[in-house]
Amino acid sequence: MTTESELASALRADEARLYAEYGVAPTERFAHVAGTDVRIVSIPGSTRRTPVLLLHGIASVTAAAIPLIPAFDGAPVIAVDWPGHGLSGGYRFGPRTDLRSFATDVIEAATEGIESFDIVAHSLGGQFALYFAAGHPERVRRLVLVGVPGAAFENLIAPIGMRLAAIPGLGRALLKPVSLEQYRANSALTLGPGAVDPWPPELVSVGWYASRRAVFAETLPGLFRAIASVLGVRRRAALTPLELSSISSPTLLLLGTDDVFGSPERSRASWSRMPAAELVEVPGGHAPWLNSPEESAAAVREFLGRR
Repeated sequence: MTTESELASALRADEARLYAEYGVAPTERFAHVAGTDVRIVSIPGSTRRTPVLLLHGIASVTAAAIPLIPAFDGAPVIAVDWPGHGLSGGYRFGPRTDLRSFATDVIEAATEGIESFDIVAHSLGGQFALYFAAGHPERVRRLVLVGVPGAAFENLIAPIGMRLAAIPGLGRALLKPVSLEQYRANSALTLGPGAVDPWPPELVSVGWYASRRAVFAETLPGLFRAIASVLGVRRRAALTPLELSSISSPTLLLLGTDDVFGSPERSRASWSRMPAAELVEVPGGHAPWLNSPEESAAAVREFLGRR
């Protein structure tokens, strides 16, 4: 049986190889937030560029978004492992967890000492980024939402797997460790067919090692319950039309045509309320930068580079 220490070492080794392929050498620190230790990874960059806060999605890892980092054109990057994910500690989420305060506390800890920054966020990371942008518009220069942003939009389609995982007692059974081959196959169900196939194997193995840690299975069912019920998304997880209309940060939605959480057109009812939001639609699923890397990188680079 693989120990927690061995899983962490294997994760770090594969993560380092993946970063090396893209010519970056990050450092890490841990911040004690909301009673747990949150891992924060920093990638040095030009002091002339606005720092980018990179936020991964639920049941995912920062490693999945590493292929998008070159589109930041040398900006410093701060990446967060959400509790229960990557190498962060666990957290007891529940139906009554105040996700907005939780997300704000983590983002503030990650960006301590940084006056303003850009955010590039995927899925749940996008949901949490919108919570933060709604409450702290002066700190978010630009916001890139890659894939439908979690449960932030009222018209989200919660996949059946997420709803089942929210059922007490069933979530842990659904999150039991699987083989690397099965993990890769499961990723295709959420991210889209073939999404991970062209990329280095470490892009998948880092997430697989993280999913085998005990804190993953201990944390994820509660997080699912905080977001979804067996019938769908919890209403208080979504931003209201008034809250969406208050988000003034220029926002790019980079959405795949076949996102399992909802089509770009279905999302329009929510994001069109944001006064400075624009849509770029590319072929792909919930992680469109993996299906359409060139189009995605070009859209992100152009948007972040605007003056």
